[in-house]
Amino acid sequence: MSMQKLIIISLFFFIFSCQNQKSAEKSEQKTGRSAIPVTVMRVQAAEITEQIRITGDIRPYYQVDIFSKVSGIIQKEYIERGQSVRKGMVLAEVQQDIPGMEFTPVKIEATQDGMVSQDLIDEGARITPQQKLYSIQNIEKVYMVGRVLETMMSHLKIGQMISVKVDALPQENFNGKIVEISPVVDQLTRMGEVKILFQNSGRQLKPGMFARADLKINPHTGLLIPIDAIIRRGANQYIFKVEEGIAHQIKIETRTIVGNQIEVHNQLQPGDQIVVLGQNLLSDLAAVKVVEEILP
Repeated sequence: MSMQKLIIISLFFFIFSCQNQKSAEKSEQKTGRSAIPVTVMRVQAAEITEQIRITGDIRPYYQVDIFSKVSGIIQKEYIERGQSVRKGMVLAEVQQDIPGMEFTPVKIEATQDGMVSQDLIDEGARITPQQKLYSIQNIEKVYMVGRVLETMMSHLKIGQMISVKVDALPQENFNGKIVEISPVVDQLTRMGEVKILFQNSGRQLKPGMFARADLKINPHTGLLIPIDAIIRRGANQYIFKVEEGIAHQIKIETRTIVGNQIEVHNQLQPGDQIVVLGQNLLSDLAAVKVVEEILP
């Protein structure tokens, strides 16, 4: 760094220090109290986008369970788990074994097209009509059944397209369409369900996968301040704005959180100086001495 730049920087800090000293002295004269050292930051206007987080899991387009109509022994099994089947396809045959009687083997057939996701029997096993033998799932299409905060549900619409990610395939984005929004909200979690439909011809999305979607809404310009600058007293929130060495307590309302900052409303303008360190020592109209101003 050149000597000229060093001199300019030194002059800047000298002038800043002198201005703060003058403001502190002036505030001490006004209030008759010693100035409290504080660190400040200037309020910035920023582009803010709210975000809806939807989390849930992948489920099959449909699932059917297969039962036998009769009791008996599995004489022959024709399929295995993971195999694709068509409606009417014979999955297994059951031989009834009532003593003294002869029966033709009873066929167990698929009731829907799909993939065998569960195979719960083996040849030679005894079964009853109450016993589930197979599950068949259609995963050429799948749903994400997600949960969303009740305060955000009004932003979701039937037919709306949403991009979803699954942890198992972190580099992939899957585009789906909202097909159902629950008309009720869980009283314990204050969340409602939303169902998103995906085409899944490649079968990348598998039932049981954890999925999430982040939907950006309501872009706007707002004022951001550090969350740590806020003082909470009862149900109210306050910040301290510094003007000519005096700290003015201002009640604020907050809205969107962006990282470690939060959007605020009420009596603040871009460029206003607020206290971000030392605010817990202040009361309204306290004299302050700015010892540091940090960048947003």
